[in-house]
Amino acid sequence: MPVRAPSRFASAAVLCALAAACRAPAAALGTPATSDQLLESLAARFGPHDRDARLDALRPRFAKSALVPSKLFHDNTAWTASSGETRTLVLAGHGTPNHYALIVAGDAPPPAQPADYRRVMRLTHAGDDDYAWTVRDELAVGAVTGDQLGAALGMLFSAAEHAAGNPAAARVALAHDLPRTSAALGRAVSLDTIRLTPNKDGGADVHLAGTIHADRLTTTFPRLAHYLSHYVSPTGGEILVFDDANRAWWDAAKRGDTWSLDLRVANGNLAPLRGPPDRMPDRLHVRIDAATHTFIFRVGLASLIGDVSLTRAPNDHAFTATFRKEPDWQLPPFVEQMLHSPLERPFQGAGASLTFDLRDGQAHEAPSVAFREYDLTVRESRIMRWLGSLSDAAVEDFRTGAEVEFDQFSGESLSALRADIQQLNGPTGQ
Repeated sequence: MPVRAPSRFASAAVLCALAAACRAPAAALGTPATSDQLLESLAARFGPHDRDARLDALRPRFAKSALVPSKLFHDNTAWTASSGETRTLVLAGHGTPNHYALIVAGDAPPPAQPADYRRVMRLTHAGDDDYAWTVRDELAVGAVTGDQLGAALGMLFSAAEHAAGNPAAARVALAHDLPRTSAALGRAVSLDTIRLTPNKDGGADVHLAGTIHADRLTTTFPRLAHYLSHYVSPTGGEILVFDDANRAWWDAAKRGDTWSLDLRVANGNLAPLRGPPDRMPDRLHVRIDAATHTFIFRVGLASLIGDVSLTRAPNDHAFTATFRKEPDWQLPPFVEQMLHSPLERPFQGAGASLTFDLRDGQAHEAPSVAFREYDLTVRESRIMRWLGSLSDAAVEDFRTGAEVEFDQFSGESLSALRADIQQLNGPTGQ
């Protein structure tokens, strides 16, 4: 249940780098009020917040039961509803930046105002030792539409293409247009390299690289610094997106404390890394490699392949990644004797899936709503208990100290971006 500490610092820095010429993209988000609602909603939900007593008590129980949920399934006090073989827990959130609350609320309605949030968690007993999780997050983000976000992103890509051969200009624009955001993120991450190179087949190749600096946080965010150095630094991996013709579209990697992103832009759109520019197809694939050190062990996976489908409807923009093929596991030798069907189970049948969706508000003054949903079926077993035990220390360290500091850091960074965009949308930014 708790949001674990994925390294969102690097992705935020990438966003800032592509926003080096961000006056036009800011305008593309609509009226100043529209962009402000979006960023206020994000700062509120992902910044500091309070939780009611019931939610505080449930969170560690859900975290420990993610891979072995049978006991949780039969505990009626953990749920807000029960029907047949399905249990449901509903959470709700509302408020403003630094004044936000999350509560257990079985009757929570869909988000109706900017920053309203709802999470619906369902656990279904799928037979024998199999249990299926379906978790859906909903966040109202104001009047911004998917088309407006797409237009803003297209302008960022155009700015990167026009700056090809002159990355110094991107750095100057970044410092000038987003000074608060640069300072806020710079407390933990540096953007060391911006390389914008004309591609011989058209458009521009974009290479961004940087470093995560846990040591910069030791004074102001000591528990977050400890978490980053002990759990994030040892974790590395790569995410490669490619199409049916095996053309790569972008590649992101992390090695120790360094991260990188390679992509290509042409005519305001992403383009394949090699060959002539082309429109991104509605069907793609993703390959994920990831590994970390836990105690004396190295644990990870290689060649986790997912099928990605894009939705480009007038009022609905989404992508869904579905994983139906078991990856190659990197596990200690003594664990191999436990490798039978349990680790295959999530990839059988419909597979595991992850969806991100932005749906424009339809009724009068109804906000657009961002959705995230994942579906995962697990089979209880010795190896699932072992894998769950590996994450217990990381989850506990995050929950008992680092999480509060991470929320504060995220809230301050998003509020800084909000202030920068407000200034760009003001009289001197138009």
